[in-house]
Amino acid sequence: MKTPLALIVMTGLVLSAAMANQQESPGADTPAQPNAAPGRLIDIKVALSGLTALADCPIQSMANALSVVAGSAETQSLDWDRMKPLLAAVQERFGPASVWFARPDGSYFSVDKGLTGKNLKDRPYFARVMAGESSIGELVVSRSTDGNTVITAVPVKKDGKSAGVLGASVYLDKLAQNIKKATPLPDGVVFYALDSKGQVALHSQEERIFQEATQLGSPSLTAAVHRMLADGAGVVTYEFEGRQQKAIFQTSPLTGWKFVIRFPADR
Repeated sequence: MKTPLALIVMTGLVLSAAMANQQESPGADTPAQPNAAPGRLIDIKVALSGLTALADCPIQSMANALSVVAGSAETQSLDWDRMKPLLAAVQERFGPASVWFARPDGSYFSVDKGLTGKNLKDRPYFARVMAGESSIGELVVSRSTDGNTVITAVPVKKDGKSAGVLGASVYLDKLAQNIKKATPLPDGVVFYALDSKGQVALHSQEERIFQEATQLGSPSLTAAVHRMLADGAGVVTYEFEGRQQKAIFQTSPLTGWKFVIRFPADR
C-alpha cells in the first residue's frame, strides 16, 4: 500500500494531539465532551479521516475492479478457466484478499483453490447480490481460508439477470497491518473500527479483530459502543483496562463502520 504524503502528515497531527493532551487531566465524572483545544480536536478528526480513508480505499478499489471485470467477455462466458486470469490479476493488484466467483447455486471457485467444495448460498449478502445489488462491508470468516475477512461482492449480469457473483474476501489482519505501517500511532493511542453490530472489524491490536466490543470491558464501554453505533460522529469516554479513555469516532460512508481513535483521557 502506498502512503500519500498527506496521510503521513496526519500521523504527525495525531502525535501532536496525543502529546498535547498529556497536560490535561479530566476527572472520571467529566461529561463525554472533548476538553482539548478546538484546534487540537480538529487535528485528531483530520487524522481519523485519513485513517478511515486508508481502510476504505483498498476496499473501494477492489469493488471497482470487480465491477469492471464483471462486464468483461471472459466473465460473461461464465467459464471459470476463462475468467480466472483476470481475477488472479485483480487479486494480485488489489489484495491482500481471496477473489472468487460464485454460481447461482452458491458453489464457488477461488483464485487460489479453484472449485472449493464450499457453498455461499446461506451468506446474508449472497441473496442481495443475486438480486442485483452490490455488497460492501459484511464481516465473515472465510470458508475457504478460515481468515477473518470483509466482503465486497458484485453481481455478474447477463441479459439483465444475475448469473453469478464476483467477490473478494479482504483479509482484515493484513489490512490492519498495512494501516499501522502507513500511519504508526504513539504509545497509548489506538485505532479501531466497529461494524453495525459492534463487532471489531479493524484494530491496531490485531488480536482484537472479530471480537465483540461490548464484551471487552466495563459497562461504560458497553454504553460508549451503543452511543457510537447510534450516532454518526462524536466523542465518548469510557473505562478500559482500569483507565479512563477518550474516543473520537466517525462513520465510513462506504462500509457504515464506525472508525475510532482512542487515547487516555488523562493525557
